[in-house]
Amino acid sequence: MKKSVCVLFSLLVVLSIGMTANGQGLLNKLKNKANQEVNKLENKVVSPGGSQDTKANKNKLSANVSRNVVLKIGANESIDYSESCITLGASINQVSVITRDIKENGNMQCFRYENGTRTAVSCENPVRDCSHSSLQCSYNKLRSLELDSDEAKKFIVDETESHSIAVPAISDQQLKMMSAYMTKEQIDEMKKTMAEAQKQTAGKNYTVVKSRSIKFNGKTYGPFSQLSQFYLTPDSKNFYAVVVEASQGGSNLNYKVISSGSNATIPIASMIAPLSCIAASDNSEFAVVVPTNEMKYQVLTSKGKTINILDMTRFGGVWYTPAGNHFAILSNNQLSVDGQVLKTFDGVAPEACDLFVTPDGKGLTTVINNVLSFADGDYFEYPMQISLVNVNGKLNYKWLAFENQEIVVYQKPY
Repeated sequence: MKKSVCVLFSLLVVLSIGMTANGQGLLNKLKNKANQEVNKLENKVVSPGGSQDTKANKNKLSANVSRNVVLKIGANESIDYSESCITLGASINQVSVITRDIKENGNMQCFRYENGTRTAVSCENPVRDCSHSSLQCSYNKLRSLELDSDEAKKFIVDETESHSIAVPAISDQQLKMMSAYMTKEQIDEMKKTMAEAQKQTAGKNYTVVKSRSIKFNGKTYGPFSQLSQFYLTPDSKNFYAVVVEASQGGSNLNYKVISSGSNATIPIASMIAPLSCIAASDNSEFAVVVPTNEMKYQVLTSKGKTINILDMTRFGGVWYTPAGNHFAILSNNQLSVDGQVLKTFDGVAPEACDLFVTPDGKGLTTVINNVLSFADGDYFEYPMQISLVNVNGKLNYKWLAFENQEIVVYQKPY
């Protein structure tokens, strides 16, 4: 494919150099024709759910997998993956897709499919709504808020104190000393500058943050000397925060992790702030990844466990499974669950978001090389998007595929 695309591109470059203004229309047609050919080449390549290769896919699905067609696009249309967004909520019709249809004359037409409606749109700047796109991940991710953001300010309350700005002044003794090495003109100029500074600062104050508190769901946490990090759960019903407290006597500042979902805290002996915070989906447990004062790395849990990370360059992350609250850690190409090695990967391990530990903590569903492989032996090639969705109180896998000009949503119990 790359060689063919390069030939087409080179042809366009040569033609564009030799074209005059009168030939611009022909050049545009040639460009559209080139785009058409590139599009054909792209469709022959195995892309996520690519229609050209659907028949060749080797999928195995059990009877507990449901299949629903979300929408069907035109026979000559192809999905513009760079301009499309698809959500995977409890409903099966949450979809926004941009398609392109390149005619034989080289002209291209684009359409937006959104919740069952097809609308012609500009190919240069198609308007679509991706605001409802869901996060693709196998575990519950906390949302980190910037402390000075408007959203964070809804929960963080500062206690401030004001101080008067000291008015600059020079004593007679200082003037006497200066006269020994400064001329009268220099001293007069300095007095003039000093008088202007006194005028600017007279009666002025400055404000400092004395402490910070967190007000959340009618309850106040703190005050704390400082607030380092603030996280919200995906449903915004609980928070996790890294706070700083002064030790007895105020000689040292210590980090601590608190939560609205648990009375447990994680004290941190290191003088360096944590790198990340994770939590179980029911907020019963949480943990942080922290560097030590010796710049080694550890995972500290709300249950008092300390796990050393031997090689940070081969550390893939830690998380709590969405069912069963199993503690998983991906490190050195090994996935361990509750302290037991569940899987050792050949080569580079997958991303943590592509590893789905079963509710009993003993099985594993993976997404590797565009293949969704389930713990029970089912598999599906080239899913477009995968997510865990709560349907009627039960977790389900959901994934999308592009098959015979149809966007299809599959669902399988977790």
